[in-house]
Amino acid sequence: MSTQAIPSRRMAGFGLIELMIAMVLGLLVLGAAFAVFQSNQRTYGANEGLNRMQESARVAYEMMSRDIRATGSSACSNEARVMGTDQTSLDFRQPIGGDATTLTLTSADDLSYRVSNATASSVTLTEDNPVASDIFKADDIVMVCNAAMTGFVEVASTAGRVVTFKTSLEFDPSDTTNAAAGSISIARMRSSRWYVAPNPRGGSSLFVSRFNGAGEEVAEGVQGLAMMFHQTSGGTPEAYQATPTDWAYVNAVRMTLQLNSQQQIDNAALTRNAATVIGIRSRTP
Repeated sequence: MSTQAIPSRRMAGFGLIELMIAMVLGLLVLGAAFAVFQSNQRTYGANEGLNRMQESARVAYEMMSRDIRATGSSACSNEARVMGTDQTSLDFRQPIGGDATTLTLTSADDLSYRVSNATASSVTLTEDNPVASDIFKADDIVMVCNAAMTGFVEVASTAGRVVTFKTSLEFDPSDTTNAAAGSISIARMRSSRWYVAPNPRGGSSLFVSRFNGAGEEVAEGVQGLAMMFHQTSGGTPEAYQATPTDWAYVNAVRMTLQLNSQQQIDNAALTRNAATVIGIRSRTP
């Protein structure tokens, strides 16, 4: 039997030209994918920047609005006579002040507590729960009032339902000749100054200072704060003005925040302005 050799075949493959064409096509696909990636990154950065600005504006307006609405509010009656010449009494008589970029506000806290027994040096809360120590701390500045008179003192100590003061009030809260006996109340005071200042990270933020203390950062990315005031009597009551002629008649504040995003889009920060008007509750008809 004879055998016939099978001729070997050359292995087929890509030539140089084919390889170059494949490389060019691959580079085109890679370039298109990179362009899509960059576009997505810019879109994500822009959305993230807008979301952060909106969150900063929401936090700033929510916290400032609470303070502005409560300006001059009392735990008892806004018509009660303020008894005293201390600094808190003076501040409460003119509870709003500032300028075009700074706002100072004074009010009683939103929560007040009824009193069952009161003297010039201490009060006893009506309710057993929460106990006084859960509400008030030593050195807290509090408002004590009935429907006719209001005063301010610092807390010395608390025990059970009793709150004792460092100094005596300039009136006896239990003297309810011109007020209902059930109107005696106590509440913490709230004093705040709102402003924009540099933050430790090289940008600027909205800050609040409580009782002239150190500033607390509230919202990052706030570059500017501008305010206009509505005055119901005197000045120009039909318009908002930067400098009221009489703060006693200011009943609303128009705030404008300038916000910058922390993310850079094409080497530039996003900038937005947000404005709102907030009325003072105790001065709104």
